Amino acid sequence: MSNVFQALLSDLLIYRYAALFVVSFLSCLGFPLPAAPSIIAAAAFASQGYLNVRFVLLSAIAGNILGDISMYWLVRVFGSQVLHWIGLGKYLNMPVFRNIEKTVDTYKAPVLIASRFQVQATAVVNIISGLAQLNFRRFAFYIVIGEVAQVMLYVLLGYLFADSWQALYAIVGKFGWLVALTMAIAITTASNKVIKRMLD
Repeated sequence: MSNVFQALLSDLLIYRYAALFVVSFLSCLGFPLPAAPSIIAAAAFASQGYLNVRFVLLSAIAGNILGDISMYWLVRVFGSQVLHWIGLGKYLNMPVFRNIEKTVDTYKAPVLIASRFQVQATAVVNIISGLAQLNFRRFAFYIVIGEVAQVMLYVLLGYLFADSWQALYAIVGKFGWLVALTMAIAITTASNKVIKRMLD
């Protein structure tokens, strides 16, 4: 367990939901903070009576969604200017970047939902979505689904397996991509028609 995470555990008990919100928010902005373990730990604390599980859910979901939306808009408004300013603007027109943009645009639901389960993927997909100016309504819709699913999964795991949450998180971390892909496929398949009706 890292020193940063150990410090965050004590902050969770002292500052409670505010600490969880800030960690979740900053993690979605690309800061290297252990958001997923913090959610699992907060749920474990809730099962032991130190926190309220409903407020854990709300704090983590709100932090994640607001962090995602903030990152998207920061990159959408300032991203290309910043890349040109630091001399990387030429990469925006390269075929590789255009192919990545097309992939994200074509497979919006599975990419956006699955990326919520992996911190680095979340930041990368948010940046690409902002640079590509992906339709905001669609972006927001899918990240809400993904963040709610991700937080609910981690809260459920932390709450049910409070005594062994650290070992459980290590296992989940190793198979995070498999969990993300399975959930993304299931959610996308089940809700594809409903989503098209709502957004078109």
